[in-house]
Amino acid sequence: MGFLLLAIMSAIYSFSQPQVVKQKQETALYVTLEGAFKKTGEVKIKEGMRMKELVDQVGVKENASLAALDLERVLKAESRYYLPVIRSDAISLNKGSIEDFMKLKGVGRKTAEKIVNYRNTHVYTCLEDIMNVEGIGEKRYLAYRDQLCL
Repeated sequence: MGFLLLAIMSAIYSFSQPQVVKQKQETALYVTLEGAFKKTGEVKIKEGMRMKELVDQVGVKENASLAALDLERVLKAESRYYLPVIRSDAISLNKGSIEDFMKLKGVGRKTAEKIVNYRNTHVYTCLEDIMNVEGIGEKRYLAYRDQLCL
């Protein structure tokens, strides 16, 4: 009797097993915006999104220096993007002279030469690229970013 009951229960259980439903989980991608964007902080983006699309989505303030952004740049999730305001005395990373860069507090001739030499082999596509120059880390970049443009 027990065996018969066990066989019936096994048959019922095998028919009532839950079905595994595979769902595609969409991962949310975010970037952090600072400066002259109308919306700052974390902003949700789509994979493959370009800076121009982000600017259209969040907007920029009237005094924003769009020359500091590469609008064709593909955004990277979890990155931080800074948009400075327009300044008449901003130094162009792609055009500034050694003497121009020496005007930045704490930048001597050697560092200014490194900044200029870097652009001889690489084009600065965003202000953050200055951190690729030896001797300039995030702390120095944060101190200089208001005074720079592309």
